Amino acid sequence: MIAGIADPDGGIRVVAIDHRDSLRVLLSPEHPDAISAAEITAFKIDVVAVLAPGASGVMLEPEYSVPQVPDAGVLPLGVGFMLALEDQGYLADPGRQPTRVMPGWSVAAAVASGAAAAKLLVPYRPDAPLASAQEDVARTVAAECLALNFPLVLEPLVYGADEPHEHSALVLETVRRFAPIGAAVLKLPFPGRGRAAPQVAAAACEQITGLCPMPWAVLSGGGTFESFEAQLTLARRAGCAGFMVGRALWGDVIGVPADDRRRLLTRVVAPRLERLGDIVRGR
Repeated sequence: MIAGIADPDGGIRVVAIDHRDSLRVLLSPEHPDAISAAEITAFKIDVVAVLAPGASGVMLEPEYSVPQVPDAGVLPLGVGFMLALEDQGYLADPGRQPTRVMPGWSVAAAVASGAAAAKLLVPYRPDAPLASAQEDVARTVAAECLALNFPLVLEPLVYGADEPHEHSALVLETVRRFAPIGAAVLKLPFPGRGRAAPQVAAAACEQITGLCPMPWAVLSGGGTFESFEAQLTLARRAGCAGFMVGRALWGDVIGVPADDRRRLLTRVVAPRLERLGDIVRGR
């Protein structure tokens, strides 16, 4: 159990709002550069203010939300944040260069920020030229966390797999390579996709649980809330510790006027989070 991120029984119910350039594009697809830093921060504060009371933790980043969100006083007592350390620019061309820690930041800086854990996203394909370099990046950050007795949430994000069988195989091989690195939690994509039968995805989730000496949480990957709810139900039955969910949860408030945002979050999004929490609690 990671204090500030997981429940006392180890269940993980994390709201991810560490989006940066991708959030800017979501807020203004035609003119993303017109979105100010203050607007991004205000959006994040609203999301955390409404949803954090129903979460075990939140996922933030150092550009728009740390220290701004903690300083806004919207994190309830006992609900901590994990800090995303990866630099931007990794998703447009995930095979171009290894993941980098944001300039001016480090594991030590994450500790000093008051975070409950560090998070590192590593775009990954085991058959890609950068595979070894990405594994080295993860090992380096994991070793720094271990030296400071600081938890690491590691997100090896599989990319470039279109067919369900290929996606599942790549996720499983990725887990085999990253599970021994020493993270406190693995944040993983659901190993089923498209036409994959539920029983096949369930078997893959059970394999992940068997491969992981640490808890693992399923990420939403920007799909619909309904599809993620079904995925979490299946993964939880197979031993997944919980979820780290972003756009699939709060995406409907994108484009809503700021004056109405908290109202929609309260009326529509918070009940969704409660439904996901009930799955984690076995209700």
